[in-house]
Amino acid sequence: MPRQYFDDFIKLTLPKMAQAISDMTYNYKETKVPAKHYKEALSTGYEEMVEANVSVKLVDTIYNVLSGLEKESPRLFYQALLLLDTGVKPNSLTAEQYQAMTVTADRYEQQKAQSKRAHMLEQEAHDIFNDVLKNGVLYRIEKNSDEGE
Repeated sequence: MPRQYFDDFIKLTLPKMAQAISDMTYNYKETKVPAKHYKEALSTGYEEMVEANVSVKLVDTIYNVLSGLEKESPRLFYQALLLLDTGVKPNSLTAEQYQAMTVTADRYEQQKAQSKRAHMLEQEAHDIFNDVLKNGVLYRIEKNSDEGE
């Protein structure tokens, strides 16, 4: 197999590696990112990297459990989320709370049947997620600070 750039790259010192990454980034549509940024990123402690990976794994585990519960009984799943969100404990549910939970679940099921995409979270949560996904967090922070002035 022929020698590749990677073979030499992994032998570089941290500052030279950071500069090489900065140069590669510039070669993509002349995007300027200072070598200092990559040097700081490459200097990130292993514990910080592991912590982020563990967090993603935990979210994945919780997601899989919740997804399974939602598939098993969508109505009960929604009702449990509703009670969790409102702070009402199922073991102390009053008749009024049960009625409110049932009516709310009925409405959710009607919306889901009509639009096939009823959301369990507030629209604002979706707006924030989509805004950051599309524009990045810095844009969102700047946009919010401009609106506050």
